[in-house]
Amino acid sequence: MSPQLPERCPNCGLILLSGAIFDAIAKEEEFGPILRLSTNAKPEEAKAGYVGISSLWMGDDPKARDFYRCPRCNTDPLIDDASSSPRD
Repeated sequence: MSPQLPERCPNCGLILLSGAIFDAIAKEEEFGPILRLSTNAKPEEAKAGYVGISSLWMGDDPKARDFYRCPRCNTDPLIDDASSSPRD
């Protein structure tokens, strides 16, 4: 089964945004500065962070999993299937 990206980091609760970078940047008005996209984003204050490689889905590739780590706490939030927990 293909890994799934949850809406929030299971460890710290940060909202995880992925996909087109410009779509994520457009959400700054809603979430404020976004980790990995905004130079003024502070990890302790950010509500959202960007993960992935733009619109390209690479979560299936073990070599690319680091791109999906939470930008606040570095947890791997990808869930391989409904019965497993995220990898640390």
